[in-house]
Amino acid sequence: MTLFRGEDLTDLLNSYEQINIEKCIICNSDQFEVWAKTDNYITNKCCNCGLIFMNPQLSPEGLNEYYDNYIGKRRVNNLEKMKLRSEQYTIDSSLIKKFITGGKLLDIGCNGGFFLNSLGDKFERYGTEIDSSSVEYAINEFPEFSKNIINDDFKNVKFENNFFDLVTMRGVIEHVPDPENCIKEVARILKKNGLFYICATPNGESYCADLYRENWNLFHPIQHLWHYSEKNLSILCKKYDLELTWSEYHYLNTPYENIDKDLKKINDAIKMKVSGEDINEISPPFFENMLSLIFRKI
Repeated sequence: MTLFRGEDLTDLLNSYEQINIEKCIICNSDQFEVWAKTDNYITNKCCNCGLIFMNPQLSPEGLNEYYDNYIGKRRVNNLEKMKLRSEQYTIDSSLIKKFITGGKLLDIGCNGGFFLNSLGDKFERYGTEIDSSSVEYAINEFPEFSKNIINDDFKNVKFENNFFDLVTMRGVIEHVPDPENCIKEVARILKKNGLFYICATPNGESYCADLYRENWNLFHPIQHLWHYSEKNLSILCKKYDLELTWSEYHYLNTPYENIDKDLKKINDAIKMKVSGEDINEISPPFFENMLSLIFRKI
């Protein structure tokens, strides 16, 4: 049996191909080191650019199976997490509104339309989503923009060139098996000076990631294929004329902040590591765990 934090992945991993990554998707290096290893999973780190990634990774077909009814299995039935996410949607939408307040907007991997809804009706809102259950939810809950939500992989949709003023990926780019072609397509459909907003994305360069490794709360062998840093994700985006103009690392003043409790857990983990003990607890939310990046098409 293949378990990850109580989640049984046995059938999924036995039924679908796993793909080996032979060259870094950021810098094309083939020099990797083992960053984390358990009985069932290996995570590599590129020795050149620092990208952290699962290796091997579940095939796209397996990922589609995993994300089937994602909204029902991992979203709306967890009311406590939905409440926290709703508060964070407001924070993330408020950030991008400091830079743009209207125009044509595409949210890639829009799930049930929650983030699109938080961005408001001053935008002409579009979304793409591979999970049909999530699209059905959006149609029922958000009729004001659900006609513009497409149940398909973003790269298959083929929007017009220079069509959007803003493209967002909230908690998505770390899940995408082919991020370079995704970013290339984002650049094609963005207008000149249009914005590409990546947020709620794990930061592989964070202190918690390095300290906890496979016990980092944002580590997941199926969901999170890549753990980027601001630096290496900027390298990938710059190849397609997307220039970093703003970065933020949300923790303070978020619904996940609990400084006293979180600092105590971190300090305990540091003491265990110094003494040579294994860190078996999952890490808490903490400073710099999450990336929010804004790129402009030049």
